[in-house]
Amino acid sequence: MVHRLRRLDVDPLALTHVLVTHLHVDHSYGLPSLVRQSMILERRAPLTVVCRPEHVEPLRTLLTVFRLWDRAGAFPIVLAPIELALGAVAFTGGGLTVSTAPNAHGAMPNFAVRVEAAGAGAVVYSSDTLPCAAVAALARGADTLVHEATYLERDRAPGRFVAHSTAAEAGQVAATAGVRRLILTHVGAEYHADVEALAAEARGRFGGVVEVAEELASYYF
Repeated sequence: MVHRLRRLDVDPLALTHVLVTHLHVDHSYGLPSLVRQSMILERRAPLTVVCRPEHVEPLRTLLTVFRLWDRAGAFPIVLAPIELALGAVAFTGGGLTVSTAPNAHGAMPNFAVRVEAAGAGAVVYSSDTLPCAAVAALARGADTLVHEATYLERDRAPGRFVAHSTAAEAGQVAATAGVRRLILTHVGAEYHADVEALAAEARGRFGGVVEVAEELASYYF
């Protein structure tokens, strides 16, 4: 986690907040590593972990398992539950306003995120979700929507890819929200050799700019 931040020229000790949208392993397993590495770097400032109310205690338990919670001499960790209303402000700071909305990820409580910079526009991240009216509403007026596109419509089948969106569905959400650009993420492993097929499917529903996310790439809006 820390080495990736440094590759992006981000000082890990400058972090003030971390958002854990839900407790599936690919969205939460990096937190203990980040906390431990921050201790090694002798962090002293508090770190606020923003999460769903249901996940406060599980995250506390996770950090306790790794002996990182309430450790003597370590920096304070604050678990901050979001409000569950559409567009509720999670925090502000550094010229940014971060707001959230619950999404639709099956049995796993989850939320989408909107980051707005004063005078510079906004970007919305859907997190893992089925196509969801709340995500479209959160994205209205934003420049960019980063939306999951786990699979293609042709591969839709009962019991497969439960609680995830197709590229076409991501395109429809972007069109409904009226954003300028759609960035597809959370691409299923079987599509990594042909991500353009996902982009092409999304373009069938959305007339704006469509890109597939690249790890550690920089995006501007």
